[in-house]
Amino acid sequence: MKEPSVLDYVKSKLRFWQIEKLELPPDENLPEPGPKTIQSSKPIPWRSLLAMVLALAGQRSFEPPVRNWIVGISFYLLSAAFLILAVMRTEWGLAPIRAAEPRLDPMSVRLTALLPAVIFALAAFALFGGNLFNALNLILWLLAIIFLFQAFWLRDPMRSSIWERMGKFIQLKRWQINISRWDLLILAAILLVVFFRIYQLTGVPAEPISDHAEKILDVYDITQGQTHIFFPRNTGREGFQMYLTLAMAGLFGTGLSFLSLKIGTVVCGLATLPYMYLLGKEIGNRKVGLIALVFTGIAYWPNVISRMGLRFPLYPLFVAPVLYYLVHGLRRSSRNDFILAGFFLGLGLHGYSPFRIVPFLVVFAVFLYIIHRQSTGQRKQAVIWLVLLAITSLFVFLPLLRYWMQNPDTFSYRAFSRMGGEGQPLPGVWWQLLLSNTWNALKM
Repeated sequence: MKEPSVLDYVKSKLRFWQIEKLELPPDENLPEPGPKTIQSSKPIPWRSLLAMVLALAGQRSFEPPVRNWIVGISFYLLSAAFLILAVMRTEWGLAPIRAAEPRLDPMSVRLTALLPAVIFALAAFALFGGNLFNALNLILWLLAIIFLFQAFWLRDPMRSSIWERMGKFIQLKRWQINISRWDLLILAAILLVVFFRIYQLTGVPAEPISDHAEKILDVYDITQGQTHIFFPRNTGREGFQMYLTLAMAGLFGTGLSFLSLKIGTVVCGLATLPYMYLLGKEIGNRKVGLIALVFTGIAYWPNVISRMGLRFPLYPLFVAPVLYYLVHGLRRSSRNDFILAGFFLGLGLHGYSPFRIVPFLVVFAVFLYIIHRQSTGQRKQAVIWLVLLAITSLFVFLPLLRYWMQNPDTFSYRAFSRMGGEGQPLPGVWWQLLLSNTWNALKM
C-alpha cells in the first residue's frame, strides 16, 4: 500500500464524518512511559454533553411558560445530530455482548411432585369460585406452586444451596467481609435513590383523588372479611395493591390512609431497582447496570408513579424480573430462569391490568431468539422452556383465571373501557387519536 502523505493526514482530520482516521505512528526511539510519566487523558466527550444540554433545552421548550413545540423540535433535532456525531466518533459505544453458554437440558421431571401439583391446582381452582381467598384455597394454591417448582427445578450438584452456604458461613470461627470501592459506589447510588423516593413523602403529593378513595374502600373490605381475588369496584382491579396496602398500614401504623397507599407503591418502586441493575448487567456489564439503577431511581416519571399511591409501579415491578430471567435464561440455557420468569409473569397479572400484554412480549422475545443464529442447537429446548414458563405463570394466575372464566365481562371491562369499548363512540377519528396520544407521550 502507498504510504499516506502529510496531506492525507490533514484531510483525515478535516473530514470529521469519517469514522476511520489516520494516526501518526509512535516513535520507537521514545522511552517507555514510566510511573512518573504524564499520560494524556481521554478527551472530554463534548459532543455527547452538548447533545444532552440541547435535549434538556428542547424539553424545557415544551413546558410552561414557553410551550413552543417548534423550538423544542429544533433543539431535539440538533441534539440528535450531535448524538449521531458522538457515536460516529466513538464517544458512545455499546457494551460487548456477553457470551452465550449453551447447555443441553436433561428434560427431566419429577412425576412424584408433578402429580400432587396438578391435584392441588385443580382443587384450588374449584375452591376459587366465590371470588374470595380463604385459608383452604390459599394453602392448596401455594402447595400447587411449591410442588410445581419441585417437579421441574434442576439442582446443580456442583453448587450448594443458599441454606448450606449460610450454614457454613455461620459455622466459621472468624467472619471476614470485604468491601470494595464498587460496593461503596453501589451503596451511594442506593442512598441517592432512596432519598429521591422517600423525601417529603407525607406531603408530596399532598392530596388523594377519587381513585385513592376507592382503593381505601377496597382495603377496608378486606378488614371486614371480604378477601376478594378481583375487586369489582370502580371498573374492577386486581388485588395485589389492596393486600400490600393493608400490610403497610399494619407494619408502619399508618392505618387505612393515603400515606399507606404511597408507602406501598414506594416499596414497589424500590423493589424494582435491583432487577434494573441485574438486567443492565446482563445485557451489558455492571456499569450499564449501575447507570440503569441510578437513572430509574432519580428520573421524573418513575418517581411520580412511585409516589402517587396508584398501581402504576406494579407494572415495572414485575416486568423487570420477567425480562431479566428471560434474557438470562436464554443466554445461559437455564431452565430454572424460565421457571422464575413464569412465576413473576403470573404474579404480575395480579398487579396492574396493562400487564396483560406482557405474555405476548415474552412469546415475541423467544420467537426472536429462535430465528437468530445464536439459538442453533437450542431451539427445541427454547420452545419447551417457553411452555414451562407458561405453565408456571398459569399456576400463579390460577385465582384470577377462575374469576375470568366466571366473569369475563367484569374482568375485561376496565381494559375495554379505556379502548372505547363501552358502547360509546370515540371522541374523534381513531388514527388521529392514536397519533395525538403518541405525540403527547413522546413530549412527556
